[in-house]
Amino acid sequence: MNETIARLKKHYLPLISLVLIAGIIFYIAWTNRDTITFITQATGYISIIILSTSLIIGPANIILKIKNPISTYLRRDISIIGGILAVIHSITGLFVHLRGNNWQYFLNKTEYGYSIRTDNFGLANYTGLISALIIILLLITSNDYLLKKLNSTNWKNIQRLSYLMFILAIIHCFYYRIVKENLNLIYSFYVPLFIIVLTFQMIGMWRKLTKQKDI
Repeated sequence: MNETIARLKKHYLPLISLVLIAGIIFYIAWTNRDTITFITQATGYISIIILSTSLIIGPANIILKIKNPISTYLRRDISIIGGILAVIHSITGLFVHLRGNNWQYFLNKTEYGYSIRTDNFGLANYTGLISALIIILLLITSNDYLLKKLNSTNWKNIQRLSYLMFILAIIHCFYYRIVKENLNLIYSFYVPLFIIVLTFQMIGMWRKLTKQKDI
């Protein structure tokens, strides 16, 4: 209980405070005051930044030669906050367009029945859906009970799905921006974000492999 309270004070309260501040900034800057649209967009941008940060922590520890255990509460709590926001983004996103016809996010109605959407809008939704399902799996397993139950190796293998989740999330954003005919954010935000995460991961992997060779 004391450990949980300590995590709430040290991690969750500061993180939630930062999320609220970011949300207020988004609200002031945003021209679209529609509630569902605002929640969807704000949680989307904030969650991708938080999830990117969680993927940088491990490699950063290796680069700085800081102890890097299988799991730390800080990294896990950051991921949980980012994951919850991403799930909220995915749910509310189903009500931004085509309200009342949610199936059209994934299917096209034809004279023969229904077919899978393979246009840019459909690809954006499917990559977002798969990414969200992976996030839900990661959230379910992000606790001490399953860490012990699954053993550290199996637990870590599940958590490594976060890399796939991140790639799918970036692809989701890419296709969505094409649909919106707004490519500026792709080059000014998503591509730099992807490059930063990739660079840290590559350097961390290289340092880890170099260290193993030296042993």
